[in-house]
Amino acid sequence: MNKNAKDIPLISIAVATYNAGKYLREQLDTLIGQTYPNIEVVISDDGSTDGTLDVLKEYQERYPNFRVYHNDAPHGVKPNFANAIRHSEGIYIALCDQDDIWMLDKIEKLSAVIRNNTMAYHNSLFVDDNGKSLDRTIASRLNCYHGSDPRAFLMCNTVSGHALMFHRKLIDLALPFPDVEHHDWWLAFRAADNGGIAYLDEVLVHYRQHSNSQTDFFSLKRKTAQERKAEKEKLDRDTADWLAACASVPGKHQSFIKQWIRLMQNKKKRAFNYEFFKMAMKSRKSLFFMRKKGGLSTFFYILRSSWSDDARRVMKNLKNRILFRRRREDDDLLFIEDPDRFSN
Repeated sequence: MNKNAKDIPLISIAVATYNAGKYLREQLDTLIGQTYPNIEVVISDDGSTDGTLDVLKEYQERYPNFRVYHNDAPHGVKPNFANAIRHSEGIYIALCDQDDIWMLDKIEKLSAVIRNNTMAYHNSLFVDDNGKSLDRTIASRLNCYHGSDPRAFLMCNTVSGHALMFHRKLIDLALPFPDVEHHDWWLAFRAADNGGIAYLDEVLVHYRQHSNSQTDFFSLKRKTAQERKAEKEKLDRDTADWLAACASVPGKHQSFIKQWIRLMQNKKKRAFNYEFFKMAMKSRKSLFFMRKKGGLSTFFYILRSSWSDDARRVMKNLKNRILFRRRREDDDLLFIEDPDRFSN
């Protein structure tokens, strides 16, 4: 911290750790080395049983702007982040995972772009266990949203926790976290509805992907058919919980969200839900902005989504039967034209 740091707003970096392993020191060094001159690093450790706490205590003794809070037993990712956030004293708070690599000017650049918005975030590069580029970024997979329409976050999210920074006024608006899967998604939803979100199209984090990552973007974890089925059922439950949490927030979009939930539930009751199709098409620029799809692809995506699961299953089976019959007819024709083709 330089001598003029006290004249610059304090920014807190809220870190959640649990058995962080071999990547922790590399992550912490990129926090301590930030070019922004007035930061504090606030870490909540969720009852680690490996050497994580020893490393954290070492950094706390070395750096006066480094504070560690330790849970006696694991509480989970969301409560652990909430604990770090509540202990943060900065006017802005940036969340941080335990295994990524930050660019040293990350906080400086986010502080310049947030301005009057409640939140700012940036693009990130996917890297492997060893920090080697996977040649893909979040922005190459999704359209990164900026603005003040929370409906954009109903069906998708581009704001990862490791990439966001928010004004502390969001604490009272977003905490305690509701019973939803992703805390970062909830923070983005609430920020969009209360001051807006700014986006910086620049890679400021190398986002590590490995088998122990919380978010498995590249399906690195091998799964059986039974595990995939269970995952799909969990996703359906999580989606229902997520939309219910969004619908509980008073405001000008509450009736829209409740109607959207009702139409999604009614999809199961009829083969094709025209009301769902009509609402989805009318609001497609909000609901499906983040999908990397052109206008025609979005239309067909909405069209497919308007059919019930049972109806789609019937159509898929019918399609497979037609294709199978065509292959049989083609084989018969080939046999008539060239019998030797099918001989041993």
